[in-house]
Amino acid sequence: MVRKYVSLFLLYALIAMTISGIVLYVMPHGRVAYWTGWRFLGLDKDQWDSLHTIFGFLMIFFGIWHVILNWKNIVNYLKGRAGIITSKEFFITTIVALTITIGIIANVSPFKTVMDIGERIKNSWPKPETMPPAPHAELFSLKKVAQIIGLSPQKAIGVLESKGIKVESPDEILKDIAAKNNTTPARIYEILSGISKKY
Repeated sequence: MVRKYVSLFLLYALIAMTISGIVLYVMPHGRVAYWTGWRFLGLDKDQWDSLHTIFGFLMIFFGIWHVILNWKNIVNYLKGRAGIITSKEFFITTIVALTITIGIIANVSPFKTVMDIGERIKNSWPKPETMPPAPHAELFSLKKVAQIIGLSPQKAIGVLESKGIKVESPDEILKDIAAKNNTTPARIYEILSGISKKY
């Protein structure tokens, strides 16, 4: 009975890890994803990261549980008693796994090619028209962004509110302001920088 639950949880974890892994493989780099408010299937980059990480831990947990439940069979396989896995098969699978690990670490083909393809896909996403003023500017407070642009915090809040964007405090970060107003940090920055050019 327990084996069925463990097997099903492993299956669900495998499905979640596969889907989230593919999404993480092709999503734009963080600086673009965060700045543009990138989403896929309604989830942002942080949510996809969280899904992948948590289901990864669940896969480890239930994988270990699966090994414990099937320990006798695994030992028999390794000894070749059950006739399923011989020492030759054990040796070959171990060598292949080690070769793949070394190839990934050494960054050689075909592993390098797989990673290069992912990098090309990540870089192919459209870049925002207005680039952030600094890395991870979406985590800057409105006060800091206003200072960079050359506006007072009060003026920045007034400008945003005139465009229908609600701001609770100049200490609020761009990412949170954007999320609450169903927009992007890039759009907020574009509004503010457009106003600053008039002064």
